[in-house]
Order: sequence, then C-alpha cells, then structure tokens
Amino acid sequence: MHARQSNFLKKSSTLILALLLVSGCSSLPEPQYPPKPLPDHSDTASLQKQWQDHSGYGERWRGYDLQPALDKQLLISGDTQGYLQAFDLEGGFLNFNKTLWTQELGVGISGGLTLENNKLFVVTQNGELLALDARTGEQLWQTELSSEALSPTQVQDNLTVVQTADGKLTAFSADTGRQLWSFDSLTPSLTLRGTASPTLTSTQVMAGFANGKLYAVDNASGQANWDTQIAQPQGRTDIERLVDVDGQARIAEGLLIVNSYQGQTQALDPFSGRSRWSQDISSFHSPLIDQGRVFIVDEASRIHALDLASGSSLWKQEALFGRELTEAVMLSGQLVVADYQGYLHLLDPDTGEVTGRQAFDLDGIRSTPVVHQDRLLVHSIRGRLGLFTLKKD
Repeated sequence: MHARQSNFLKKSSTLILALLLVSGCSSLPEPQYPPKPLPDHSDTASLQKQWQDHSGYGERWRGYDLQPALDKQLLISGDTQGYLQAFDLEGGFLNFNKTLWTQELGVGISGGLTLENNKLFVVTQNGELLALDARTGEQLWQTELSSEALSPTQVQDNLTVVQTADGKLTAFSADTGRQLWSFDSLTPSLTLRGTASPTLTSTQVMAGFANGKLYAVDNASGQANWDTQIAQPQGRTDIERLVDVDGQARIAEGLLIVNSYQGQTQALDPFSGRSRWSQDISSFHSPLIDQGRVFIVDEASRIHALDLASGSSLWKQEALFGRELTEAVMLSGQLVVADYQGYLHLLDPDTGEVTGRQAFDLDGIRSTPVVHQDRLLVHSIRGRLGLFTLKKD
C-alpha cells in the first residue's frame, strides 16, 4: 500500500495503538511506489512568484488538508491550531502586505476553507461548523457536526452541505446554521483518512463515501434520488477491501466524473447514475475537466488524460511516479501538480510533456493548489503560502 495512504488509515483506537506498537519494533516498510527522481523538463514554461507569507502553524504531520481560500482580492488561510488570517490583495501582486484580520479560534481546523457570498465556512477538529464574516472575521453562527469533517463544506444558494468522517452528509442553512436534513451511509470498519467534498447542483447533492458508493441526494428532502457502486470491495483483508471515494465528483458537458480508490474512474449520467464509460484507474483525488478532457492523478502518481466523451486514453505520464502528487489544476493553459518534496511541476495538457518545475518548500505540499483567474495559490505542509503566475515570454 502507498506510504501516504497507509498513514491515512483510520480505525478504532485499539487498532491504532497496536499498529504503533508493531511499527516501534522494526523499521518502516519501503513504500509500494518508490518515488522516481526529479524528471528532466523542456523548460518551455515557468512560474513567477508574486508573494509569500505563512498561514501560521500549517498542517504539519497531522494529515489535515488545509486548503486556503481565494476569491477575487480576498485570501484567507488557516492552520491546525485554529489561527485564521485574511489578506487583502487589492494593492496588486507586489504591494498587498495588508492583513485584513486575524482570528484565534481556540481549536484547530480540520478541513479546507470555503468562501461564498462574503461568508467564510470553517470546520474544526472538535466537530463544529463555523460561519464568519469574510471581511471582518466576526463569527456569524456555530453548529455541532456529528463528527470531524476532513473536507471543505460546499455552498449552493442558502444550502451548506458538509460530509463528516462517520459517513454522514448534513445540510444547513447558510444564513443561520440551522440543520435542514441529514443523510447517513454505511461506513466500513477501515477507511482512508479523508472524505470527499460533496458536489452541489440546483436540485441535488452528489457525494461519494467510504463504502465505494456515490449517492445523489435531493436538496430539499435529503432523500436519495439514486446511488451507484463506483468500486466493489475485493480481497480478504480490510486493507484489500478499501474502496473509498475520496475525490470530489465533477460535472461537465452533461457527465458526472468520479474516481475511487482500488476501483474505477467512471462517467455517469447525473440524473440517473447510469454509467456512460469507465476506466480501471484507481485514485483518491478529484478529476480535473478542461476542454473536453479529463485529467486524473492515480494512486501511484501517474497522470492520465482521457477523452471526456468516450473515456479513451489520450496520454499517460509516468515521469512523476511515486512522488505523492496533489490533484492536478489548470493554470493559464498549463497543468500543475505539487509533490511530497515541495516541487511544483508544469505539464503540457495536450501531450503530457513535463515543461517546467518550481521549488517551493522541501517539507512538501499536500493540499491541492488553488487557481483563481491567472493566479496559483500554494500552501505547504508547514504553512508556507505562495502566490504564482505563469511567466510570460
């Protein structure tokens, strides 16, 4: 099993203690996917750093994915000790050292931040959902969750939906925090550490769970409209039977694309859940869809490009094998992924060729970079923030 994935496993406290005792008696095992050395690149594309700062303590070794939020000229970051910072980017790339506000929550953050309609939504390590005024940091409301949330909340109009580690999907009023409904799935005894962010449309919420299923839940009632099995558990051990859907499903051109770990990548009809095509690609990341193509970083950090309409393979890049890549994002026509050594890699989306590389933080990058317009926001494990643009010729 991949080293990063094995660190993300969660079970009962008894099993965790036993695993710690066993690991203390011998050296750590070699990773299933030994990372390749840094590949050569054509140097035809490069990043230009515009600004850097720190988000506080960062996520460190705790395994939380604390993706910051960027919306127009507002950047907000948080750390595992509950320190929030809001930066005003109004002054331009070279002059925006203005901090709008800071906030000490008193409890650590457990998932990425969400900015919507001038509200900041924050999930905490003690199982709470908070809404703050994004311009002032003032708390608007607070509500209890059924357990810890490990992914950002999603917002559609007045509907705020959170998926928690106990397999529940819960909807709240974005204005008041009042619970509207809750949907419960069956959670296996052993899962990957992480949950998929739900995907919201005007009528339903699509969410993948640790049992390998994807559900479409009605926005108004919280009842399931349909469900489908994305990955079928196989094998005799709990680890062999892991089939988490940990990446957010993505919608484009009438298709819903979803990945699963130790399962498949599938294209579904979002209204019925019927499969249109599938590929045997295992991933715990969200797919990226751009100009009729689907880009997937698989569990071994190979990068695949598929045709959106048919699912047929366009190219596969294995030069970054085993480097624990983040989900891919698109910046000004270049694919970007980050790795466990803190490098940002640029790729040509048409061919998969590695076109450039930028060092950022040798402690590594786990959070998916954030793209807003022509800017790339990066958050490292130790809490370093960097803002980049694609360098122009």
